[in-house]
Amino acid sequence: MATSTHRPPAAAQAVGIVVALTVALAVIFVAFALPATQSEPHDVPLGVAGPPPAVAQIESALARNAPGGFAVTAYDDRDALTTAIRHREVYGGLTVGPDGPTLLLATGASPMIAQALTQIGNSMAQTAGMPLRTEDLAPLPEADPRGVGLAAAALPLTLAGLLPAIALVLVFSGRPGLQTATMLGFAAVAALTVTALLRYLFGSIEQNFWGVTAGLFAGIAATGLVLLGLGALFGRVGLGIGAAAAILLGNPLSGINSAPELLPSGWGAFGQFLPQGANATLLRSTAYFGDSFPDPRAGTALVVLGCWAAVGVLLIVAAGVRQRRSRA
Repeated sequence: MATSTHRPPAAAQAVGIVVALTVALAVIFVAFALPATQSEPHDVPLGVAGPPPAVAQIESALARNAPGGFAVTAYDDRDALTTAIRHREVYGGLTVGPDGPTLLLATGASPMIAQALTQIGNSMAQTAGMPLRTEDLAPLPEADPRGVGLAAAALPLTLAGLLPAIALVLVFSGRPGLQTATMLGFAAVAALTVTALLRYLFGSIEQNFWGVTAGLFAGIAATGLVLLGLGALFGRVGLGIGAAAAILLGNPLSGINSAPELLPSGWGAFGQFLPQGANATLLRSTAYFGDSFPDPRAGTALVVLGCWAAVGVLLIVAAGVRQRRSRA
């Protein structure tokens, strides 16, 4: 006797599709809009150098104007503060000397933080009745003075890891060696292509071409290997979970459009342990701090990306072992 499966009416199915898509759209909108609308400084590392009374006065003014916004570190002199900025230990700082205050910036580390520091420095100098000199230790290129090109690379870099993983799982199912080799080859070609576009089309970078390429390769490979491993081991469910995490968490929390310290408290730090956040940090270090590379932030980012790549390889190996056992 033939059995028939009960299916809900077409109208109910249509309503269910509308509700599901609406919820998905709301989740995506919140994931991308919340970090932007709730953007404010949270313990942004800032340096100060000068006589102790002047340093204390600056710290007090920062605490009064932006409570909890800045984590201030005092340095012995301007040279020590400059070194800290070049090594990305702080985003910028104020020095006070006989000729008055000087604001040291690193716009390449975060244009938004550099803008905020400029406003704060000008306000403090105006209150003190002294002119403020500004020096940018990591300026953005003249062709891209707002760093738009680098920020616009966030979503394409996420897709660079996601799309080939989907294609390889579908086309080369059950062939982990070929999948891995193809993913690494794509990561190399994609990294070179994106770097060339940033350099020659958008003018977003001017130095360390091959360093930027290597950093992009590490980020794309780490993201792609993890997604490929999830797809190889868990199929479409694994790809779906990995894609959702990459787009809804990794991309908005990468901090490439602003800085991790400007995201909602705690989420920025969490984003740096995801491939996209680590790749964003590594990209800024290679693009604008090439003379000081590898700095501590870049070193941490490389470790994070290496761990994700290792996880991806382990997942791929596990999928291959399971396949051989099923054949046996």
